Amino acid sequence: MKNNRVSTIIFTVVALVLVAIMVSGCGGVDKEYEYNTEIIINENAPVEGEPQLESITGYVEDTKQDFLKLPYAIENTSLEIVSIGKYTGVYTDSGSNENVEDILAIVVKNVSDKVVSYSNVSFAYGDDVACSFSPTNLPPNQSALVFTNTEKIPYKNVKKFECVDAMEVPAEKLPLLEDKVGVDFKDGEFIITNLTNENLGDVYVRYKNFTDGNAYLGGITYSVVATDVEPYETYKVPADNYNAETSVIIAVENYTN
Repeated sequence: MKNNRVSTIIFTVVALVLVAIMVSGCGGVDKEYEYNTEIIINENAPVEGEPQLESITGYVEDTKQDFLKLPYAIENTSLEIVSIGKYTGVYTDSGSNENVEDILAIVVKNVSDKVVSYSNVSFAYGDDVACSFSPTNLPPNQSALVFTNTEKIPYKNVKKFECVDAMEVPAEKLPLLEDKVGVDFKDGEFIITNLTNENLGDVYVRYKNFTDGNAYLGGITYSVVATDVEPYETYKVPADNYNAETSVIIAVENYTN
C-alpha cells in the first residue's frame, strides 16, 4: 500500500515536471516584448460630436458660399456635408503628400450609428467637370476633412457644387484584435505581438491621421500587414504616414487561409 502511494507521488511529480517542460518548450512572448499586451491609443484622436471648424489646421470655411444649404445630406449615404472651403497644407488623399495651397475641401460627418467603411461621392464643380471624395472608415457621429481623391482642385475653380453620384459601404464596427495582439510604435515601425498560441495568419493594422478641430485629416485610411503571424511571435512593420502625435489606429484584423 505504501509502495503504491510512493509510486503515485513519483508519477505525479514526474508528470508535473513533464508538463512544465512542455509548456516552456512551447515558448511564449520574448521577454523584450512582454510589455506589448495592448493596442496603443491616442487620447487626442477625434471623438463623437461636432467638428470645431475654426480649429481645423489649414482649413478656411467659405461662409459666403451659396453652392449648398448646409448641412447637406448626401444621397444614398450616411454622410452630411457640414462645411465647404479651402485648405492649405499636406494633400493626403491622392497618396502624394504634397504641399498645396487653397484647394477645395469639405468637412463631412457620419450621422449614423454605423461605420462608413467606404464611400465615394462625386460632385460637378463646373461645366463638364466633376470631382470625387472617398471618406473611409469613418466612425459613427465623427467627422473628417476630406479632399478630392484623384487630383487637387483649386478652390477658385469651383463654380458650383452639385452631387451627381454617391454610394457607401457601411459596417457594424471596426474590428480590433484586443487580447490577441499587442501593437506598439517605435522608430517608424509597428511592433505587432501575437499574445496567443494560435497562428493568426495575416494581421492588418489600419490607421488614420487627424487634425485639430475634432476631425480626421483626409478620407484616406492607411494599412500595413504582418504576414503569417505565428504564436507568441513579434513582428516589426514599417508604418509610413504614421505619427505618434497625429495618428490613431482604428482597426486591427486578421485573415487566415
